[in-house]
Amino acid sequence: MELLFKGKKIFAFADTHGGHRKIRVPYDTDILICAGDAVEDNLQGNEYDDFLNWFSTQPGKHKIFVPGNHELSSDIGEAENVRPLFEKRGIILMEDAVDDFEGIVTGAISGNGRIADEDIPADLDILVTHYPPFGILDDGFGSPEILNFVLKAQPRYHLFGHIHRTGGLTESGRVIFMNISKYNDYE
Repeated sequence: MELLFKGKKIFAFADTHGGHRKIRVPYDTDILICAGDAVEDNLQGNEYDDFLNWFSTQPGKHKIFVPGNHELSSDIGEAENVRPLFEKRGIILMEDAVDDFEGIVTGAISGNGRIADEDIPADLDILVTHYPPFGILDDGFGSPEILNFVLKAQPRYHLFGHIHRTGGLTESGRVIFMNISKYNDYE
């Protein structure tokens, strides 16, 4: 999914499940985002190395990865073993964090994380999660915690995946919700 925001071209996707080489990232991408489920084998083996090598060579000054449910190593306390694999390739592994990428304030929530109200940034432009918010392009499987965060933070964009068959976008108030799952594009 492509979007132009604050003069920057952003390309975002999720749920390639090993089919990442079928994606064509525009050459003029400034920020490249993967919202998880890049592989099937839990951050192990050749498939994962292939994804990281491919992702690191794609266009984009900033390459951001937010883990999904197939990247379970992040959930089981192995994140510190995995983080160097990203860093050595120039990929930003974002988990429950906020960063400013050339004036675009981007936040990430991993899993169904809970973030205290006092930690919600007032100027959040883009929120990236793997899971959708409850009731929005979620096929009944969204996260109430993520919905609560979005309602309070009011980012301009909320990018997520996980639910393969509800790709697309919808708008509610200020927020544009985008399910960026690519899985059904390969079936």
